[in-house]
Amino acid sequence: MKHVDVLIVGAGPAGSSLAAALAAAGASVILIDAAEHPRPKACAEYASPRIVEELARIGLAPEAWRDTAVPLRGMDLRVGERTARISYAGRRGPRSAWGLSRRSFDERLARHAGDSGADLRERTRLMRLVHRAGRVHGAVVRDLRSGSEEVIRANHVVGADGARSTVARMLGVDRSVAFPRRLGLVAHYTGVKALTDHGEMHVGRGWYVGLAPTPGGELNVGMALPFETSRGGSRQRFEDAIAGLPAVAERLRGAQRISPIRGASPIGHRVERVAGPGWMLIGDAAGFVDPFTGEGIHRALRSSRAAAAALLGVRDVPNAYRRERRAAFTAKAALSWAVQGALAAPGLMELAAARLESRPAAALKLGSALGDCRPATDALTPRAIWDMLSP
Repeated sequence: MKHVDVLIVGAGPAGSSLAAALAAAGASVILIDAAEHPRPKACAEYASPRIVEELARIGLAPEAWRDTAVPLRGMDLRVGERTARISYAGRRGPRSAWGLSRRSFDERLARHAGDSGADLRERTRLMRLVHRAGRVHGAVVRDLRSGSEEVIRANHVVGADGARSTVARMLGVDRSVAFPRRLGLVAHYTGVKALTDHGEMHVGRGWYVGLAPTPGGELNVGMALPFETSRGGSRQRFEDAIAGLPAVAERLRGAQRISPIRGASPIGHRVERVAGPGWMLIGDAAGFVDPFTGEGIHRALRSSRAAAAALLGVRDVPNAYRRERRAAFTAKAALSWAVQGALAAPGLMELAAARLESRPAAALKLGSALGDCRPATDALTPRAIWDMLSP
């Protein structure tokens, strides 16, 4: 039986970055994942600009991961005949978002965690949590290669295993999503005409399709469709959505789909609590909103920083982690919910696109807040809202 400071379940961006930070600080860490890198991931693969700083905090300079991503100067938001260009800027000027290859990016992060001193165990599945004296005290894991099981004692178990978190389910804290309920589908294309240095978001009535250039001249096509009205198989839904947005259909004319259509059903995840005695949830496992704002990867990295601060800093880890999360995410969550409200009201989304199209300063403020380059509160002031929506 092995005993470690922290057992992390899930070697995606959240889990791997936390493992790297903790191991570099001298903690003993085991990082497990049922899959093996490199692996495909159903993801829009569009990351906000601030991932650069978060990766640097765990010792990954841009040159260590730039080959897994392409810089994107902004996002073109298209609603009907209107196109608003959303760009990003911080105190030091313009910033780039990133179109990522999750296969390569996630592998790079996991290997970095191992290089930092974490014990990385792929093809290893969580079987059950171990409880003692009213707290989580470890887990039973299975090596999927040999079939053998092992008990790992841990001071803390961290669930970093995504939106369908097994850890959250075992703890009984996962909750169903009431709003927004959307079906997510993703595929990769090659041979797309006129790839640019901007992502694209094409908005229908209550749904959207996002286009993100990724390394190797590929294009990620991701969509979020109304869950209740989606009918047929994944391929039929995917093709119907493309046909329903003529601008997207035109962009993909003559292109070749080079991956299966992968999905998440439904998009969105809630939890009752993010931490308790001996456990915590980070990244998507701790809950997330429909990813229209492209914040998922940055949020994963930022939540792992909050977790590291709590685990390394104090005895009351659950409350410290909750405080760190509130400080990091409360304002951005409000902005994300405002965007979701606009998506649910097509007329409001059309009005916003029309105003942002003709008001580049307002578009820059909104884009910079969505891209985490400036405080989200800057886009939520009465003046900012007036600038975006007034006649």
